Amino acid sequence: MVRRALLLSLALIAIGAPLARALPPGPPPKRGGGPPPAWLEKPGTDRWLAYSTFCWTTMCADFVSPQSRTDLPRIRIERGTTVRFHLGFRPTSLTLARSGGRSRRLAATRVVAWRAAGPGVYLLQAGVVGGDASYAFRVV
Repeated sequence: MVRRALLLSLALIAIGAPLARALPPGPPPKRGGGPPPAWLEKPGTDRWLAYSTFCWTTMCADFVSPQSRTDLPRIRIERGTTVRFHLGFRPTSLTLARSGGRSRRLAATRVVAWRAAGPGVYLLQAGVVGGDASYAFRVV
């Protein structure tokens, strides 16, 4: 009986460990009336994504092209590494586009996994009822 309880406790700890890690990486970026911030979870470190063009409730903002921006978070991800995007809302559609490359449709969920395709500037585009939000980052 004690052995069974110990094994159950260890199993719960093992299951809970990845869930406990899924916390945002420190204070979020300032919103200023736009969409909730989004972040990328990867082995070793988590990073907030930069805001890009959006229309959210009664506010729209148009950013310069992500390829021209110098303020994008630089995230080191090895090709083939699985990372997770965390959104502060449930999108109706979700697409990840690589500059100079193809767009890829992702599952429209608050937390979605993606297998890194290599270096470049990426744009995560989320549709919502009545608007959209996009986030940019650079993989090095």
